[in-house]
Amino acid sequence: MRWRNQNQRVMSQARGGLAVIWLIGSAALIIAALSLVLETGWMNLCRSEAKVIAESAALAAARAWGSAATDNAAARTAAKAAAGVLVTGSTVEGSSVPLAALSAALAANNDASATNNNAVCPSALPAVNTVVLLGDFDSTSCVLASGTVPATAARRGCLVQFTLSMTSPFTSAVRTVSARAVAVWDPAVSPNRSRLVSLSAVTCP
Repeated sequence: MRWRNQNQRVMSQARGGLAVIWLIGSAALIIAALSLVLETGWMNLCRSEAKVIAESAALAAARAWGSAATDNAAARTAAKAAAGVLVTGSTVEGSSVPLAALSAALAANNDASATNNNAVCPSALPAVNTVVLLGDFDSTSCVLASGTVPATAARRGCLVQFTLSMTSPFTSAVRTVSARAVAVWDPAVSPNRSRLVSLSAVTCP
């Protein structure tokens, strides 16, 4: 009888130990799943905010350039500056890297003496840093032609792209958020206005 009671106590303790192990394992899984859910929501928020920043910057540049009375270096510089202010003056929620840190890449691509103010117009857009390109917009081919000076009433386009690396507050992993937007100044409508458009390619003469 005494042996049976002792055996029952041992079995009860074993079951209790297994329950503790199961509870710890379950808690770890629950915490991991919750972190994943929270990080997914955080990433979606960051992507949405980055998209709004890029779109706002492209619209601002297209409006500034399209509404200018003349198409000169000052007008193109002002358009680039309008986009730059919005990009480098904005922050993405949860980001440990301010967009202002990308301003050097933006400034490096400015050339007031060049057509459309692009110092560099890559045939393939780089994956990182800030790119702001000005150029004619062709509604048929959807191409920014950076080497052509448009007439005052032409459809003037602006492309804004940037990539931002951020540290997740939930998993401490490094995540990358990219945004890209193109806007054109449309003189075919009344009143004239800038609007977002799609873009399939970027060409350089």
